[in-house]
Amino acid sequence: MAAQPARRARDPRIEALRLAAILAIAVFHTFQPLFARTAAWVQLGDAAAAQAAAAAGDPAAAFALCPPAAGALGFINLLGAFGNCAFFAISGFFLIPAAARAAGRDSYWRDQARRCVRRARTVLSSVLLYAVLALAVSAWVTPLPGVSLHETGWLLGGLEFIWVYLALIAATPVVGALWARCPHPVRLTALIVAAVYAVNAYIAFASPGEAERGLLEWRKLMSAASYLAAFLAGGALAWRREHGAKGGRTARARILPLVATAACAAVLELGLAWAGAGDLMVAISFKSTSAISFALALLALRAACAPRSPAGPDAGGAGPAGRLAVRGASHILGFYIMQSMFYALWRPAADAALSRAVAAALPAGTGAVCLAATATGIIASLLLVIALIAVDAALHAPARCLRARSRG
Repeated sequence: MAAQPARRARDPRIEALRLAAILAIAVFHTFQPLFARTAAWVQLGDAAAAQAAAAAGDPAAAFALCPPAAGALGFINLLGAFGNCAFFAISGFFLIPAAARAAGRDSYWRDQARRCVRRARTVLSSVLLYAVLALAVSAWVTPLPGVSLHETGWLLGGLEFIWVYLALIAATPVVGALWARCPHPVRLTALIVAAVYAVNAYIAFASPGEAERGLLEWRKLMSAASYLAAFLAGGALAWRREHGAKGGRTARARILPLVATAACAAVLELGLAWAGAGDLMVAISFKSTSAISFALALLALRAACAPRSPAGPDAGGAGPAGRLAVRGASHILGFYIMQSMFYALWRPAADAALSRAVAAALPAGTGAVCLAATATGIIASLLLVIALIAVDAALHAPARCLRARSRG
């Protein structure tokens, strides 16, 4: 039997970024309704009405009365787009240069087709697994609104991220071939990114459209274009790294831009909250099209993909934390699918936890309410991530055992 080619070792730092992106998305979704209500209170600017609502137990009004807390909530609202952009940038970081390097081979299209089928099979089998599980839960345990064989929203719009990822997997061979023939792929990527975010700025600040968008509505498609921009930017980052781009060699040079950008974003959110500009707080973190979130994701990837030593960090050589990051990050696909399909289960639980925290902190005043709600939401998000990763690990354990036996 021919020996199997060794699999590329995973970099624990990049896998840790994947996990951070998971947590960012979970935190974003936990606080998303609260942020929307808080921004509305901030925009209203009626302190007396907000005081009365906060005294009655409305946490959104309490956040609106405390600009630092409202600014922190605005920063949290950047995390959803940050997490999505980080995922696509990491994918582009690995897939695009690999395809471009192989583009001159005679077997290029055949080899790339096999890789695409293998990746698509992994994604589709996970979607099928959790779709069957969701249907079973909805039929025999507790109803999941919208989850049925007669509806498609939970599989189409609800898994938009998954379908865009599949489309980019299918497009990778074409992107790789064009990339290899382009004299300046990084410059071209920069132009594409600039164009995408110019249109995104128009949407966010001038033409946001309806709250509910059709799957093929042009503003909705700009979310997919934003993910494509992140995918290409990740490839450009890897390309510059492989071709000896100068700068960013020290840890400080890699991390400082990320820290500075995050600090500027936090100060901006605080300033908007203090100025009562709730509409601008919404605009700068608008859906999946936030330029700030995109910048944070690219800078985070740049910080994570530091030049390796000759041995290079990998799952085998890393410490316990690195091995844990690699193990946990392997379940991000299952996490994303479950979070969407089982929204009706975890959303009420998160809301109930926030309500209990607010009720307990209410006698201590507005600041205590904000602190309790923020801490509770972050903890609830972390527990959700741990729980869904554990479920995915348990469901895939038999398949992993079979693969290990076949390799042995």
